[in-house]
Amino acid sequence: MTFRTASAYNVDMMTRRYYTRSNVHSHTTFADGRDTAEEMVRAALALGFHTLGFSEHGHADYDDNSMTLAEEGEYRSEIRRLKEKYEGRLNILLGYEHDWLSPANVSEYEYYIESVHYVDRDGALFCVDNTREKLVNAARTLYGGDMYALCRDYFRTVCESIQGTGAAIIGHIELVMKFNEARDLFDDADPRYLGPALACAEVAARSGRLVEINSGAISRGYRTQPYPSAAMLRRVAECGGRIIFTSDCHNSDYLDCNFDQSAELARACGFRTAWEYRGPEAVEYRL
Repeated sequence: MTFRTASAYNVDMMTRRYYTRSNVHSHTTFADGRDTAEEMVRAALALGFHTLGFSEHGHADYDDNSMTLAEEGEYRSEIRRLKEKYEGRLNILLGYEHDWLSPANVSEYEYYIESVHYVDRDGALFCVDNTREKLVNAARTLYGGDMYALCRDYFRTVCESIQGTGAAIIGHIELVMKFNEARDLFDDADPRYLGPALACAEVAARSGRLVEINSGAISRGYRTQPYPSAAMLRRVAECGGRIIFTSDCHNSDYLDCNFDQSAELARACGFRTAWEYRGPEAVEYRL
């Protein structure tokens, strides 16, 4: 991945703020999305997007939301068809969201997002973003009810994924907060949580990869704020990390979900620029 700074950019003439017209974390009916890939393309064009990256859930035997190997082939064919059909109108990227524990082959994709959805606890896999009930059950059965120990293992796994991946983008590094906006499962200000979280933010920042500010849980009704948290983002900023806004879109109505809110959060945490991934380069623009 190469990096460059935009010489000119879209700006809202009322606020004088720069904004993105790009999303590279998108899901379709090939996995757990609502809309077809072409419906997503049409929605992106209606929004004035210049880039749309598809990042369908890559094959993992343990994940019911992932594509089968046969579906992966169909997915690649369809995105390539759309790239050709809409050439000159929209920069369409063939991407992939890889779960760290999957041995899947990413070589046939233009880019991929490295994410942690599953954690391995002594050979028992559990998912951190399936349902709240399943997360609580994992804490009870695998950790004796200790949510902080579960979170510690989650952040350890995220750090391993960052250090071991070749991905352009690091996905939702605080996904374990998806069901905890009310802070009734655990306190994210508790040192038992915050210590591993901030250490993970530093690893993400120093990797040089694009760290995602993800608004997907907002569109699906789980949260009112993007993640990662302000505390984690401040640490990313302090360590010179690069950020990218994505909507983790599973519904074409939310391709640009709360990007303005994500930008406000980023500015409040010390960022003055953000990045777009356009494949194979990333472009920096002012916030």
